[in-house]
Amino acid sequence: MWGLIDLGTTIVQVQVPVTYRYHLCLRDRWQLEIKARRLIVHAPVVQPSLPPAIHTDQLTTLAMRGWARGSTGELLAQLQQSLTPTLNHYAGDDRHLKLVRPQCRASVAEFVRLWLEREGHAARFTTIVVDFAGETKPINQPKEIT
Repeated sequence: MWGLIDLGTTIVQVQVPVTYRYHLCLRDRWQLEIKARRLIVHAPVVQPSLPPAIHTDQLTTLAMRGWARGSTGELLAQLQQSLTPTLNHYAGDDRHLKLVRPQCRASVAEFVRLWLEREGHAARFTTIVVDFAGETKPINQPKEIT
């Protein structure tokens, strides 16, 4: 009779807001390239700052046990223990990095622009282009920050 009787389904779920942060290592290699009035900044790789910030004050759990199933407590504990490693993985995956690179690019361009202003060289450049190490660039990706 295996498979003929529905023993129910056990469901455990954790839902929590997460803040991902990213950084560049300032000690890593930076290269500046000048082409006419364009400054090309070859910056270090964008990296996730780990672990992500989990907003535990808004954490919710759901545990539903099928009628012929064991306790949900152990499954919920396993799920909660896997939360940080899973979020660490998500922070560094290509999909998340593609989402944050435009903001990172704008932040680096602003950082460089302010540095050039303090040094009295901002007027020399009309455009700042930022490329990150390890970045695969789609053909039509806008990169210039003016």
